[in-house]
Amino acid sequence: MQVPIIQIPFDGDDRQFIHDGIEEILDSGMLTLGARTRQFEEMFAAFAGTPYCVAVNSGTAAIETILRALKIQGGSVIVPTNTFLATAVAAIHAGNRVIFADSDPETLSLDVADVEGRIAPDTRAVILVHIGGIISPDWKALKELCDRRGIYLVEDCAHAHGCSIDGHPAGTLGIAGAFSFFPTKSLTTGEGGAIVTSDEEVFRNSAMLRNLGKNPDMGNSISELGHNFRMSEITALVGVQQMRKADSILEGRRRTAAFYDRALVDIEDVRPVQPLGPSGYYKYVAYLADGIDRDEVKSMMRSEYNVSLTGEVYADLCHDEPLWDSYTYCGKVRNGTDPVCSHDGRDGCAVRQSGFPGAEAIRKGHICLPVYPGLSEEQTHHVVTSLAETLRRLE
Repeated sequence: MQVPIIQIPFDGDDRQFIHDGIEEILDSGMLTLGARTRQFEEMFAAFAGTPYCVAVNSGTAAIETILRALKIQGGSVIVPTNTFLATAVAAIHAGNRVIFADSDPETLSLDVADVEGRIAPDTRAVILVHIGGIISPDWKALKELCDRRGIYLVEDCAHAHGCSIDGHPAGTLGIAGAFSFFPTKSLTTGEGGAIVTSDEEVFRNSAMLRNLGKNPDMGNSISELGHNFRMSEITALVGVQQMRKADSILEGRRRTAAFYDRALVDIEDVRPVQPLGPSGYYKYVAYLADGIDRDEVKSMMRSEYNVSLTGEVYADLCHDEPLWDSYTYCGKVRNGTDPVCSHDGRDGCAVRQSGFPGAEAIRKGHICLPVYPGLSEEQTHHVVTSLAETLRRLE
């Protein structure tokens, strides 16, 4: 039996809906910012529990647009080192320097005490990333810290479709949330992203910035230095199809996760990370016991049992990426020993950041089991029995 890394199921009805929708789009002559984009934005806003949604062309664009809509430029933004580098790159492209912070291995998310110790005089925002679809129970403490220090809390919800905690959906904990619809995500449009917010000014500014700064109050004259971050109508059409089936897609992931929860109880060398609220299970994350080599586990499961474990969250930490050999933390090219930097006199741009023991523990110690729609009961059972046998053989 084979278990691939991912499958993206589109059944006959899905394909017919998309095919018919493409015909309608082509007939309309509106290939961007048309009826399907508006429909997707309305559906996703309702799904996310916010009054406003702005569709963009990637999750990275969504983060950058939020920061620029908040007029955050020339300051610093705190980002977890345990995330995909796109989170940090978006902050830099918005005109800021990045300060990395540590994560708590129990939540996979920002360590609030470490964040507080890294806040600088110019810190304008903290980006909370819901790793693997797990929202940290410490989010309230982080929100209180941000409010006390006059700092915006922004959510990177790339992993968090359908997730909530304490009755609050992902994307509603701070000023705004950024979602991704990359093919690996729980809901996908191929490429694409969305901004959700309850703040009308953030909504209006984001809608202008994604459309080259065109201001509808000025007859679409350009009043902001925007980007072409628009979502195409065909991408939005796929988004509508995904929203029509979102409940069943997420329920399939939850069923698989529930099976793993029950089955892994009997494997003493594996400890799942449990969400404290409803999750869409972008990843099913579990820690291996100390001393077990993850690479050996993955290699044996793939070669001996045809089970491909998914990528970690994350095996490479942001502060360790080779990017920083050539660039400062505000995105300027290093020039020998004297980087050209827009934050002259401020610590942190040129000196390599360090001191992230929690993130290091996360990086080294976890695996992610396959969890996506279409996995059969036989396949999930095969994953668990293969993992148990692999660990026994590696003792």
